[in-house]
Amino acid sequence: MIFITGGARSGKSALAEKLALEGGGVTYIATAEPGDAEMKARIDEHRRRRPPSWKTVEATRGLPGAIQQALEEGGTVLVDCLTVYLSNLLTADPNIAAGGAMVKLFSDEVEQVAAACRLENGSGKLIVVSNEVGLGIVPESPLGRFFRDVAGLANQKLAALADEVYLCVSGVPVRIK
Repeated sequence: MIFITGGARSGKSALAEKLALEGGGVTYIATAEPGDAEMKARIDEHRRRRPPSWKTVEATRGLPGAIQQALEEGGTVLVDCLTVYLSNLLTADPNIAAGGAMVKLFSDEVEQVAAACRLENGSGKLIVVSNEVGLGIVPESPLGRFFRDVAGLANQKLAALADEVYLCVSGVPVRIK
């Protein structure tokens, strides 16, 4: 397993795609939802960069199951991106406040993602991309701080499982594990 983190536009996805090309067949698990024109443009850019031979799985929800199934099929699995997936969960139900229910939802989901990443009866390589959100300013809202904390804890959990960890800074990947 390879875990790649860094800030926005730091080169994370480009590195992940380059590493995925080194393997055989690739399953690309996309987590973004085209909620507005700007996000749709970002999604389109990612689609254009992918070779047509790559299988794409849309997993805006149900990421643990998508990872598990792709790993069971073998080859290289590229998940882009964990923090976008967590953001989907955060905005899925506006009635859940950043309290006990949300903490449990995120905790359970991160545990399930980690368990899927540990799947031992799969073969091949798993590459997970995630944003490093803890290097910027402290978010103004409680919900923003909750998301920053959950994303940071999820990153820690997956980085601990990974065989290799890269931090991308200004387009330069730095191997930190």
